[in-house]
Amino acid sequence: MFLSIEKNIPNTENGSITVLALILLALLTLLGISATMTSSIEVQIAGNDDRHKQALYEADGGTEVGFELLEQNIACPVGFSTFNEGVGYLDIGTDVRVYTKDFWLQESEPTGDYPSDSERDIRIYSTDTGPHTNLSIYGATQLSTGSAIQMSAGYEGKGKGAGAGGAYIVYRVYSQRIGSANSRAEIMSQWRHLVGQEGGCNY
Repeated sequence: MFLSIEKNIPNTENGSITVLALILLALLTLLGISATMTSSIEVQIAGNDDRHKQALYEADGGTEVGFELLEQNIACPVGFSTFNEGVGYLDIGTDVRVYTKDFWLQESEPTGDYPSDSERDIRIYSTDTGPHTNLSIYGATQLSTGSAIQMSAGYEGKGKGAGAGGAYIVYRVYSQRIGSANSRAEIMSQWRHLVGQEGGCNY
């Protein structure tokens, strides 16, 4: 005689698929959130990089404006004659304001930060509240190399050039661009002016 014993063993796998599905759903949700955050950060980085490059190019463009205004200022022996001493600046067009009457004569650079909204010779664009460019300009006269050589008594070596030479002024044009979203860029370029090549005074 065989005895048949039935054991009621509970099925412990009921609902395991649901648990696994919930775990996978949670993992996929975390991956999605992570990918979204990474994409958002990448978009912000790309935007910041774009604003920085734009500010850099606009600062570089500011030096080009500075070179032209420098030549115009050199052409006026005492600086811009139409400079309004009463208000302390000269508006050139609608977007350029000159704060220093004879900036072409400046040789010594200030000890503080420059250019800035408080230390500048030229501002491009009319207000300080929006994007604008500040320029500061300083230069020093140097003798250029010539085909003739002058010798001085007691001087060892070559003298300074005179014939077919002359003098030039090497200027340093500093440009600071304050762009959108408070982006900033600063650049310095040099400009060499050959003395005696000035045009007429337009301002």
